[in-house]
Amino acid sequence: MKNRLFLSAIFGAALFYAAASSPIQTPDCGNIERLEVVSPQLNDTIDVDIWLPEGFDRSQRYPVLYMHDGQNLYDSSTTWNHQSWEMDSTVCRMIAEGKIPPIIIVGIHSDPATRVSQLMPQKAVADAGLDDLMAEVKLKGMPVLGDKYADFVVSTLKPLIDASYPTLSDQENTNVMGSSMGGLMSLYLISEYPEVFGGAACLSTHWYGSLDAGDTFGNAMMNYVDSRIPDPTDHRLYFDHGTSTIDVYYGPWETQALLLAQKKGYIYGKNLDSFIDYGAPHEESAWAARGSRPLTFLFAK
Repeated sequence: MKNRLFLSAIFGAALFYAAASSPIQTPDCGNIERLEVVSPQLNDTIDVDIWLPEGFDRSQRYPVLYMHDGQNLYDSSTTWNHQSWEMDSTVCRMIAEGKIPPIIIVGIHSDPATRVSQLMPQKAVADAGLDDLMAEVKLKGMPVLGDKYADFVVSTLKPLIDASYPTLSDQENTNVMGSSMGGLMSLYLISEYPEVFGGAACLSTHWYGSLDAGDTFGNAMMNYVDSRIPDPTDHRLYFDHGTSTIDVYYGPWETQALLLAQKKGYIYGKNLDSFIDYGAPHEESAWAARGSRPLTFLFAK
């Protein structure tokens, strides 16, 4: 079952009534409801797909996973490369096996025209200089909107989700996950809003920015991790990467990030985990194949 859900404006002009701008994906299990959320921060309307587990019951409360690139999470027939994360199948299987509790997934759609700009960790690259950043990530003159995207998630979207669904809205039960640029933004969100997010899973994190610009971006990210990574006493961090296609460039940077996390007090087996998926490329099928790892890390009790 799938629904396009149009809610009244609970938070001013939080939502408006219009036709969906992209197909609603068909999950193998559970149910998807589409919200079209007006973002005053981004001056745009964002499609957000809410995945609800089998047996969803409004008398219960559920942990929440916020995910970027929400259009790629479930149905490969609607995605640009005919691949998906298969989150519905993975989560349903893990719930049935008792490995994680039932959760709600909030999938935030991205637009190829603005994706890099919106998922860019803005403060992390400020010291690199805007001119260098433009050349490095090939924004072609677009403004960097990472802070506005992050504010949209925290100040507009999360209050709407918590008011509309029976969530466990506290930090411990609110996690974020993404891949590539979404991995960067997941780390950014938990670092900029540590009171909101308890865990972040960063898959195939796009540490290096662009081969054309050398180490400028990677160094900026390492400086950011060193200075802004959240307190390990109440946060959890997961990182992974493959070893083929562009993932081949991530290993050295990820090693540095993990060492910095440990220097700040993160401990493997407690609040830090990582995985190298040997031979895996930079694509949704690879993230689907290892998706149970970050889900276990974030939600297993």
